[in-house]
Order: sequence, then structure tokens, then C-alpha cells
Amino acid sequence: MTGAERLRAHLATGLTNVCRCWRIDRRDGVRLGFTDHDRDLEFGGTLFRADTGMTARSLSQSTGLSVDNTEALGILSDPAVTEADIEAGRYDGAEVLSWLVNWRDVDEREMRFRGTIGEIARGGVAFRAELRGLAEALNRPVGRAYQPACDAVLGDAACG
Repeated sequence: MTGAERLRAHLATGLTNVCRCWRIDRRDGVRLGFTDHDRDLEFGGTLFRADTGMTARSLSQSTGLSVDNTEALGILSDPAVTEADIEAGRYDGAEVLSWLVNWRDVDEREMRFRGTIGEIARGGVAFRAELRGLAEALNRPVGRAYQPACDAVLGDAACG
């Protein structure tokens, strides 16, 4: 039985010991782990630190190719998350993974979200980060559209 199957069986009992864990992999190679549990947890080679002021709003998930977005809220109380790093753009495009975890047995876990950090807003000592799901990449226009109302002028370099 996989860890996710064991977690589902644990959830079916009605009496649960679950928390959320988030891992942020910045593009500069820095990896950070956070949890909303009251003590640190460790799995997959990452230490998920408690008491960091991190929380996440409910994740909107849907079927098909619609975009799953949410946001994370936090207070700049963890020394690993500095305002200078946010201002320098070190979290822009960072990969975010989120799990639902049985804190009594961290092998019982299920990934609930995978995506990237979008826009970050700061206010005082708090911040709000937009989390964009994997389908977000499909919303970006790629290439050029050729249509009757073309944006090029006939005969110029853009026309071809």
C-alpha cells in the first residue's frame, strides 16, 4: 500500500492527525520547507519547519485544463524568508509543492498541489504569494497568430 493510500485509509477513520507541508524550491537552488504543524517534520530529505507564520488558503482544483490557483499567506518571521530576497525576485517562479501529511507517520502523505509562485504582495511584515498551478503555463501565448486583421504591414519585415 502506498503512502497516499495509507493516508486515505487514515482519513477514513474520522480521527485524524494531519497537517500541511509546503516545499519551496527557488531557482537559485535554495530549498525551504514549512508546515502548519506545531513541531518540525522531515521527509524526502527536507526539514519542514514549524512556527514560520506560513498558512495557505483553500486550493481551487478542477478537472480538465483549467488553472488551479491559490495563495499562501505569511509573516516574515522565519529567518529564511527575508524581505530582501522577496524584493530581489528570488521567489519569482519558484516551484511549490504541498502535501497533506499524517504527522504521526510522515510516510502517509499525499501531494495536493504543485506549481510556481506568481505575484508576491507585501504589507508591513506580512506577505501574500500567488500560487499558480501547472496548467498556468498553458495560458501563455506562444508564437504568432496569422489572421485577416494581421498586425503587420503588407511588405514589411514582420509580414514575410
